[in-house]
Amino acid sequence: MRACRPGPSAQRRVLRVAGMLAIVIAGSAPDAIAQKARPEDTLKSATDTANKIREATGGKPAAKPVPSGNPCAILSSSDVQKAFPGAKAGERSTRLEQYGITECSWKGPAGQVVLAVQESMSEGTVKDDVMGMAMGFTDPLKANSTSNVRFESFSGLGYPAMGFVEKADPARSILGDGALLIMRDGQRTISLGSAELPQRDRAAALKVLDDLGKSAAKRFKQ
Repeated sequence: MRACRPGPSAQRRVLRVAGMLAIVIAGSAPDAIAQKARPEDTLKSATDTANKIREATGGKPAAKPVPSGNPCAILSSSDVQKAFPGAKAGERSTRLEQYGITECSWKGPAGQVVLAVQESMSEGTVKDDVMGMAMGFTDPLKANSTSNVRFESFSGLGYPAMGFVEKADPARSILGDGALLIMRDGQRTISLGSAELPQRDRAAALKVLDDLGKSAAKRFKQ
């Protein structure tokens, strides 16, 4: 009996979840761990994770081309620094580009990632994307664990957009801190993710995501 392999869209979604989780884990690491982890070590760990998932799922490089825009230009430095005071200039990573996903991350004064932006071309809906990403933060051994995630729709961006802000809460089957906003223009998808925002008041964190989403939406077609 032949093992079933996920299709290209599912493979890209798995790699995208792995990529965003790697950013989130790096950003939310305890200070003692973060001080020991060098940026190159964090990148290597994230890349190794993506490669292991690719091997396990039989994934191959995406057939679709890499988005032509610069992911670090989706938000301006002033946009990011307003939300995350002291944030350094964004740094582009190519670790997921073989799967059709571009990525940029901004680090705070302590050297930890405070915001990540990813852009890709994918099928489905924005709800599919958000639900798929939420699965990476919830307990896979608990049935319907994603039902504990409080999903939010973001209006006024000019594009379909959804997201969530949650702190780790084992009692609710949520295993990690996560803040995410995803918007779509047809098949073009932009994701904004942060492990720092869940440490703030939830309403305030959602407001930051909304503000960043509106700023990103202005550059969506550029």
